[in-house]
Amino acid sequence: MRKTIYMMAAALSMFSMAACTGNQKSNGDQKVADGDKKEIYTGILPAADTDGVRYSLELEYDDDHNYTDGDYDLLETYLEADSTSVGGFKDGKSFKSEGDFTVMDKDGKKYLKLVQDKDDSQEGSNVGPMYFLVESDSTIVMVNEELQPAANPEMNYTLKLSK
Repeated sequence: MRKTIYMMAAALSMFSMAACTGNQKSNGDQKVADGDKKEIYTGILPAADTDGVRYSLELEYDDDHNYTDGDYDLLETYLEADSTSVGGFKDGKSFKSEGDFTVMDKDGKKYLKLVQDKDDSQEGSNVGPMYFLVESDSTIVMVNEELQPAANPEMNYTLKLSK
């Protein structure tokens, strides 16, 4: 009899926990509130003072403004050439920044504007604002403050949506 009561209590507890989290959806291993959308873009971009910078940009869109703004987390990892490492690079210093982003329309194109929250970001991270052209559903390209691409078209400033 006691065993039955314990099993019923455990089942009820599990049911209660599931009911409390029922308004969240799973996006991979990450949970987001109903209606919100989360995307992660990654890539290695060129840099003047290092062999490249690996970017991991997480965007969490808010649904209450038709997915036109939200919060971002950016991890920038500076890379150093290393012929003994897989991929030919080893990680150097990393910097994390957080802030808000908005989706902007200009001349029929969409852009992302990232504005850092200095209180939630590490010293040494990109203080920006940073801008990205939304090139497609799966790629964004870093552009300058005038929303222009890199002067050298051979340099790749593209981040791709991780799946």
